Amino acid sequence: MSNLVPYDRPPSRIARAADRSLERLRAEQSLASAREIAKVETIAQVTEAGMLATSHIAAMESLLVARSGSPFVEERLRHIAEAAHVNILDVVIGVSRRFR
Repeated sequence: MSNLVPYDRPPSRIARAADRSLERLRAEQSLASAREIAKVETIAQVTEAGMLATSHIAAMESLLVARSGSPFVEERLRHIAEAAHVNILDVVIGVSRRFR
């Protein structure tokens, strides 16, 4: 006897339950993918903002050091810039860790 089900017979209760389970599984997988993509996009945006801010701070530091001409001012500006860079790095790393 063949295991093929004729086309004119409506799907069995088991077949309908299997279809619902597959639909649910596909929806869950799609949602999980969307969440992971959102995480990656968030990390990328925060990283980009951190890199741009770091670049701006470094450029401003160079400009102010060139204008001042004083070694004392240069040290202070460098210290302030380094503190800002470390804080920006902490934010970027913190965002990355939150999404692990």
